[in-house]
Amino acid sequence: PNKQASDVQEVDPRVERSVLALRRALGELLAEEPFAYITVQQIIDRAGVARATFYSHFRNKDDVLLESFERMLSSFASRMDEPSRPRGRLVPVAELVEHFMDARAVFESLRTSGRLEGIWNLGTDHIAALIESRLPASVVDDERRLLSRMLAGACMESVRWSLSRVESRPEQLDAHFHAFAARLVQASTG
Repeated sequence: PNKQASDVQEVDPRVERSVLALRRALGELLAEEPFAYITVQQIIDRAGVARATFYSHFRNKDDVLLESFERMLSSFASRMDEPSRPRGRLVPVAELVEHFMDARAVFESLRTSGRLEGIWNLGTDHIAALIESRLPASVVDDERRLLSRMLAGACMESVRWSLSRVESRPEQLDAHFHAFAARLVQASTG
């Protein structure tokens, strides 16, 4: 069905700027100190927005963190099929590894605050949904869900492993993951 003009909700550019400023402020603060020590007031001050603006978009600092992480994952997923990217990938492994390597201080902040496992679990859920949507139609429903979860877990563990390696190569890890995934998908399709 066609959407009518009244069904399409336009996003106010001021709202977009405020939300982006809040996400950036949290990112900057995470690079400076553990998440546990960051307050909503610090985020508001760094973003330069009013308290009412913060609470019109988020319930607390955890909401900012989780929404930012979800947006990052969605952004990587949306760019997977660009012509400059390798074809046929299930997950943007190289992009994830590059981002996480660049954001080591942020992940250390989350780890010391006891929030990193929640982020990894959220990442696994998003990656599993992405994989499930990209698997061939020949993979049956029950196997599709299990295979998606298994591959998402392997993906996130590969990313975690790469963070402990000084000379981790994102493209190489991406290629290894997808070769492994292709063998599992092929086994699932018979």
